[in-house]
Amino acid sequence: MPRMNQLAINSEIGRLRKVILHTPGLEIESMTPREAEKDLYNDIIPLQAVLGEYTQLKEFLSTVSEVRELVDLLADCLADAGNKFEFLSSLSSCFPIHATMMELMAQPSTQLARTIIEGVAAPAQSFAHFLDENSYASRPLPNTYFMRDSAAVIGASALAAATAYDVRMLEAYITRFIFSHHPQFMAESFLFDGPTERNRYITIEGGDIIVLSSRALVLGISERTTPFAIERVARSMARTVQDDVVIFAVDIPKTRATIHLDMVFTMIDRDCALVYDPVITGKDRARAYHIDSSPNGNLHYGECDSLVDGLKGAGFDIEPVFCGNKHSIYQEREQWLSGANSFAFAPGKIIMYSCNTYTMEALANAGFAIKHSLDFIQGKDSIDNYGRLVVAFDGIELARGGGGPRCMTLPVMRDEL
Repeated sequence: MPRMNQLAINSEIGRLRKVILHTPGLEIESMTPREAEKDLYNDIIPLQAVLGEYTQLKEFLSTVSEVRELVDLLADCLADAGNKFEFLSSLSSCFPIHATMMELMAQPSTQLARTIIEGVAAPAQSFAHFLDENSYASRPLPNTYFMRDSAAVIGASALAAATAYDVRMLEAYITRFIFSHHPQFMAESFLFDGPTERNRYITIEGGDIIVLSSRALVLGISERTTPFAIERVARSMARTVQDDVVIFAVDIPKTRATIHLDMVFTMIDRDCALVYDPVITGKDRARAYHIDSSPNGNLHYGECDSLVDGLKGAGFDIEPVFCGNKHSIYQEREQWLSGANSFAFAPGKIIMYSCNTYTMEALANAGFAIKHSLDFIQGKDSIDNYGRLVVAFDGIELARGGGGPRCMTLPVMRDEL
């Protein structure tokens, strides 16, 4: 097939044109209470309840952009027998699937794509199956619907994550394969090849990557993203664009509530960001740094008074809107429920969980109209009727999974600002 559309992400807020999602499936129901922590969940979640909420997100995004499902894109790539063998061979270096290779090769591409996500059962004659008939050679991937973490698109290039935990590494293999094989989603280059470069000191995930422009990023130094990985991205980005770039790095707390930067900071307009005050702007805020990177590989480091001050010095004058309306109790509760994790589908237009009422109050005070997603899904309203807009959708069960709408979306094409 001829190569068609390219990747294009030069901001967090440009009008959304294409986004990759993964609708939660049977992989969610494979998780038991005793395995939830190993799978990076706080609790098990009921699939049907999650699907009811997730459908609102997907149906709304389908009204404003082209939505593509991860399984369909992977199946497109696996339709070619050579691609299928290449993909399975790469997985066999990490998972004990050698004994099932012939069986997997025989599966139709769509079935195989689902098998990879829902789990590859241990062979019937294996010792693992003898010990437990429900064992896997490759476990189900219940985190897959958090599409943001396995990859990032920056400009026309892709970054394949080096996930901090083994349980999520296969997700990065999948998105890397799509960005290197799918004719409509082919990256011009890879800024970072996580599955190859990953080690205990080098990890990075998409939730820690905020794209300000083609030459400026904000990255989180988190429990999932390390300084060594940030340094590599800084050098690679400058080489790729053949120009100086600036990286702002925020050393966020290494806690369950702040696993990624986008749990405390997301862009919502050209001059506006949704922030969690204690980490980003408060008196005990996280330390922020700037890294100036040039195409020759030279890096220069410095510390900022705060992320907001550092951004202003680089020409990004950002007005914060506070998660929980800066109330000491409500901000903590709503941050836990992904109140700072919004997803922009156009400048000044975002989607977020309806349960974060105090955050939406702060947004309303900043000039955002608050509307429910069903109004747009059912054709009762149009996003064009508004300047600044918050589209709220139900997400209590989704929030229990540990992420918000930004976590669940992987944008691959936006309009230039």
